[in-house]
Amino acid sequence: MKKGMVCFFFCAMALTGCGADTLENNLSQIRIAKASELEMGKTRAERAEEIKENILRLEEVEEAAVVIEGTTALIGLQLKEGMEKDAIRLKAEADILAKEADSAIEGTAITANESITAMIKRMEEERRI
Repeated sequence: MKKGMVCFFFCAMALTGCGADTLENNLSQIRIAKASELEMGKTRAERAEEIKENILRLEEVEEAAVVIEGTTALIGLQLKEGMEKDAIRLKAEADILAKEADSAIEGTAITANESITAMIKRMEEERRI
C-alpha cells in the first residue's frame, strides 16, 4: 500500500509538471502604458498642475490639491480663514476654472473639507513620484 501511494504521488507530480511562471520585464508594454496616460501631450500630473494653478487665481483659496482620474478632476480646496461661508460659490468657480484649464475634463468632484483635501494632497504627492 505504501509503495502504491509513493508511486501515485510521483506519477501525479510528473503529470502536473513543474511549470513556474516567470515575471517578464516587457519594456514595450510600459511605454504603451505611459503613452496611453498622455492626454493632449501631457501626463495627468502635468494637467492637474495646470488646473491647480488656474484655481489658485481665486484670492479666497489658500491652497488646492488636484488629482485627475479619467475625465474627472478630484479637487480639494483649502480656503482662507473666514471664507467657509462662500464655499459653495468657490466650488462652482473652481469647477469652471478646472474645465477651462483642461478641455478633457468632463466632471469634477470638489471639496473644502480639510481631511478629504489632505487625502487628495497625499494622492497628488504620490503621483508626482
